[in-house]
Amino acid sequence: MTILAITGDPGIGKSMVIMYVAEELKKRSLKVGGIISKEVRSNNTRIGFEFIDLTTNERMTLASTVGNGPRVGRYVVNLDGCIFASKQLISAIENSDVIICDELGPMEFKSKEFIACTKDLLETDKTVIIVVHKRLQHPIIDQFKRRASFIINVDLQNRDRAHLLLLDRL
Repeated sequence: MTILAITGDPGIGKSMVIMYVAEELKKRSLKVGGIISKEVRSNNTRIGFEFIDLTTNERMTLASTVGNGPRVGRYVVNLDGCIFASKQLISAIENSDVIICDELGPMEFKSKEFIACTKDLLETDKTVIIVVHKRLQHPIIDQFKRRASFIINVDLQNRDRAHLLLLDRL
C-alpha cells in the first residue's frame, strides 16, 4: 500500500493538483477511481461544494449555504452527498488501481458513513492519494499522515509542480 497525502491552505489549488495527477495516471493506463471536491460558485461567490466521481463524472452536493443539516461555518452539509462519496470510494477500492479522496475535512467528517469508508482506505493494498484538511485534528487524519510515504503541503511556490512531485512518488 502506498499513501500520498496532500495538504495546504483553502483555495490554494489542492483539488487542481489532484485532477492533474488523476489525468496523468489515466494516460498511463491505470484505473483511477474516487472523488474530488469542487467549489460551486454563482456570480463569483462560493455558494457550496460538490463531490465529483472520477469514474462517472456524476456529481452530488457536499455542502451549500442553504438547507437543513449539520453546519460547518456558513455551510450546511448534505449527508446524502457524503453517502454518495462513500459509495464511490468503496467502488474505487474494489475496482480501481489508484484511489483518490479529496478531502478528509470537517464537512465530510459530519458523516459516519464517510468516516467508515475512510477506514477502509487505510486497509486497502492499493495506492491511495488523499487530500487532508490542513488544520483539522482527527484520529483518522493522524493515521493517514503516519502511514503516508509522502506528504506535500501545496503552497504558492510549489502548486504549479506539485502534481509532478506526486507522480514521481508513484
